[in-house]
Amino acid sequence: MHALVELVARWRNEGLDLAEPVSAAQVQAVFSKLGATATPDVLAMYAAIGGMHEMDRELWCLWPLELIERENVDSSPDGVLFADYMINCWCYRLKNNGDGTSAVWVDPPDGSSSVPVARTLAEFFELYKTDATQLLDPAASQ
Repeated sequence: MHALVELVARWRNEGLDLAEPVSAAQVQAVFSKLGATATPDVLAMYAAIGGMHEMDRELWCLWPLELIERENVDSSPDGVLFADYMINCWCYRLKNNGDGTSAVWVDPPDGSSSVPVARTLAEFFELYKTDATQLLDPAASQ
């Protein structure tokens, strides 16, 4: 996930308060509590960045594990909430693809069903790096 490495560098340059990377065991423990399995790409993401303690300039926030635990009150077949845009206006979910990767879905602010925004985390971060608008407000990019 080369795009994630570039984004982490950008966020550091912006002076964001980033959480320290976390171990695969810590990530798996949280996902297991939620009835989910963290795929290798999710483990790699949290090995690179433990989340954010504040939004970036796009108003997006990757949640630290403790926030994932707090926000995912119940396990869901729709995936694990892991990020938000504009203080929970849109929340993002990780859905296990069954092939060692996770797709990224977004919960719209109107309460309608989740919609896919990226087939994999790698694709999500590549799109985010290129044009965050298409991920942060899917309706705006249609």
